[in-house]
Amino acid sequence: MRSDNMIDQIRKGDTVILPLSLKDELLKEISKNKKLLHVKLMTKEEFINKYYGSYKNESLYFLMKKFNLNYDIAKKYLKNIFINADAIKPYYDALNENNLLLKNNLFKENLNKITVIGYPDLDPYLLNELEKYNLKIIQNKKENLSPKINEFQSQTDELTFIASDIIKKLETVEINDIYIVGVTNEYKPELIRIFKIFNIPLNLKESSKIYSTKTAKIFLNNLKTQDIETSLENTPNNDVKNQIIDIINKYSLNSNDETTLELIKNEMKNTSLKTKDKTNAVKVIDINQIIDKSKHYYIIGFNQGIIPKLYKDDDIISDEEKYNVGMLTSIAHNKLEKNQITNVITSFPNLTLSYKLKDSFNTYFPSALINELNLKVDKKHDINLDVSNSFNKTLLGIYLDNYINYNDKNENLDLLWSNYPDINYLTYDNKYKAVDKNLLKEYMDHKLKLSYTSLNNYMLCPFKFYMGNILYLDPFEDTFASLIGQLFHYCLSKMYEKDFDLRKTYEEFLKDKTLSNKEKFFLKKLYSILKEDIEIIKDQESHSKYIKHLTEKEIIIKKEGETEITFKGIIDKISYLEENNIKKAIIIDYKTGVITSTLDNINHGLNMQLPIYLYLLKNTKENYLITGLYLQKILNGQTVDSEDQSKENKNNLKLTGYTIDDKDLIEEIDDTYQDSQMIKGMKTTKTGFYVYSKVISEEKLNKLYQITEDNINKTIKNILNGNFDIIPKRLDDKNISCTFCPFKDLCFMKEDNVKVLKNTKFKDIIED
Repeated sequence: MRSDNMIDQIRKGDTVILPLSLKDELLKEISKNKKLLHVKLMTKEEFINKYYGSYKNESLYFLMKKFNLNYDIAKKYLKNIFINADAIKPYYDALNENNLLLKNNLFKENLNKITVIGYPDLDPYLLNELEKYNLKIIQNKKENLSPKINEFQSQTDELTFIASDIIKKLETVEINDIYIVGVTNEYKPELIRIFKIFNIPLNLKESSKIYSTKTAKIFLNNLKTQDIETSLENTPNNDVKNQIIDIINKYSLNSNDETTLELIKNEMKNTSLKTKDKTNAVKVIDINQIIDKSKHYYIIGFNQGIIPKLYKDDDIISDEEKYNVGMLTSIAHNKLEKNQITNVITSFPNLTLSYKLKDSFNTYFPSALINELNLKVDKKHDINLDVSNSFNKTLLGIYLDNYINYNDKNENLDLLWSNYPDINYLTYDNKYKAVDKNLLKEYMDHKLKLSYTSLNNYMLCPFKFYMGNILYLDPFEDTFASLIGQLFHYCLSKMYEKDFDLRKTYEEFLKDKTLSNKEKFFLKKLYSILKEDIEIIKDQESHSKYIKHLTEKEIIIKKEGETEITFKGIIDKISYLEENNIKKAIIIDYKTGVITSTLDNINHGLNMQLPIYLYLLKNTKENYLITGLYLQKILNGQTVDSEDQSKENKNNLKLTGYTIDDKDLIEEIDDTYQDSQMIKGMKTTKTGFYVYSKVISEEKLNKLYQITEDNINKTIKNILNGNFDIIPKRLDDKNISCTFCPFKDLCFMKEDNVKVLKNTKFKDIIED
């Protein structure tokens, strides 16, 4: 149906309901013909929202939160919120009671005539309403064409043929008159790759979402520890950030509870990057956008279950209830879908139809419509091998794979192999190719942010740092284990506040979290563990003069220069004694998992968490004398066969780490130090400190600081120079870098990439 034909059939004063694609086409034709039509144009969705009502943007968050719904299910309920169905009623009532529904009672009064174009699948309830307003339905004129359909062994062959055919067609057809139809997610990556090889411009909308961008990853990482406003402040300024702000403003989000995080992540996954269409390019469209019989269309993926689309009775509203309330059932949908596809392929003369039998992951069957319409199947096709050497080499690799793995020899294999014998088939160089230093700095916006975690990533493997901390490819995932850690840290950070109430604080943290019954059960058990932890910690501190405490202390060190270096750390607890303008302080880091306070191998940049906190605290304006570096295990399960569980819990909560070797200073930290109730391993004998007591002199603490600073400066230099080689580390015959690395499937690590480290004791390092 041409848009100029539509103009002739539209009546003065019409409200025209049509898809967005037809709406745009009609407006262009109206402008081109300089016609003045007194009509209103709107999509079916826009009409429904005005006729029946709509809802405030906050409704989505409300349903997810109140009914514990995931994002997709909540969206489905909202889409059908004005359907008078039992499955919808509880959600409608809740939104209505909370003043979240919008109604436009004046809209119906101004309706006179309605014309519908391009919607063959109207629900009966809607059709009945439209018939009240002198309804006119404009449909395509049916023809009896019988096009042939092309069969291909693989998706690659299918897309290669289409690209090759388009090259030929461009000799007589304008590129803007060519369209690709039926592009599913399985097709997109290869379609983009093959068209790029053939140098065919392509307008493929919604191919990239903002969720996959570096900016989005930075924002989501910030949200782990910061509120929304602070997270935005620490996110680079660009178009993606503006799109994130639009999402937050759209839903009036102001907290980062679990529901908010899920909503933001899903909105990011559904929000396309803002891109400009190419002026002259092949366009990708949906099948219902085939409207002009003078254009050329390639309908791909004509496979069973895909074309026509198969609807099932698995919606939130059952088929039985849909029938009762006047909605299309899955059976009716399938019938209409089949009729629509049939109408398209028998009415448009410039169609090229194709299907594949397999792609890289699945096998497929031809659509049942092929036999029903008695379409002729063409299985032999000529592919133009004179267009691109690059593509020919790629094609040769694919053909060799199929021949070697499946004994499937393509007829062009010998020809390609004779022309390209040196394609280095079955060879791969996994070596990191260095990026230009200036481009790297520009990409980082001349800013480098470091923390203990990112520094440790670099020390374990520079390529891991590059993937996770430069490209931000590390997936954003919250687990129940991380939730427990956050909960314990949060409560312990509040324990020194006036009128601290553990129960209230515990529940305050969990109030916005979406939890399963199993998780709720464990959290009830964990409360008693945390309660006992706090009691034991306070008992320990009764033996100390370090009665002042800073919790969740954020320390930021900045170094100005061509690239601004920001080193940030958050210390769980600093306990200190202030005398004569000197603050004697100990550093405590809480751990919920397995802990080791060793400083072995610090010369290799390993085990640097406590030394980095030492480095950070030494670089504040405060005059700190560091007298202890400790870890404290705050999540200790009960032992079934324990003879004295209380004693075991107290022992588990002792501080693990290094203490200054001055008895007078230690006594201020812990007056039980001779057989300490507070510090693990701390004990004295007649000759001095117990052999297992971890004590360190001020001189060696200063040396530890210097080693740490050297490691940090060396790492910064390597990062700015773009040194991100694949260098995992092996220590004592154990690969310490790859076991839990999320990028091990990307680097294709080889044995000669591994760097073997000599296990070095802290005592030997510090005394060398």
